[in-house]
Amino acid sequence: MASTVTKTVNIQTSPEHVWDFLNDLANWPKWAVHNVFSATPGLNGYWLMEGPRGTQQVKMLSNKGLGILDQEFKDPVEGNWLVPCRVVAGSTGAHFMMTFTKPAEMPDEPFYQAVQLIEQEMAKLKEVLESHPS
Repeated sequence: MASTVTKTVNIQTSPEHVWDFLNDLANWPKWAVHNVFSATPGLNGYWLMEGPRGTQQVKMLSNKGLGILDQEFKDPVEGNWLVPCRVVAGSTGAHFMMTFTKPAEMPDEPFYQAVQLIEQEMAKLKEVLESHPS
């Protein structure tokens, strides 16, 4: 398998609404139901994300005008990694894309299990945003 995987979901709401929702890390427990149990502000722009592997630090490296929602993760067990994300306009609604590259420190099996869970989380994101369109 490839060590880089991109997942995409089409959401029937405006790209601005998708970007605003995702850029607010307080919203993550509403959709990232497998990986984020709670999210609280931390230091230096990082948020503390409680999940199945303990506490991770997450920082958004975002630019609304360009649709960028890159996420910098600091994981005490599996290392640090960057998840590039984009929100772009579709013919209807918005496309949200996430690209995952396996950190060298992370074993293959947990990486691919996490990617499978992301598909479920992206479906949840779609459900949440389409039930409350802007």
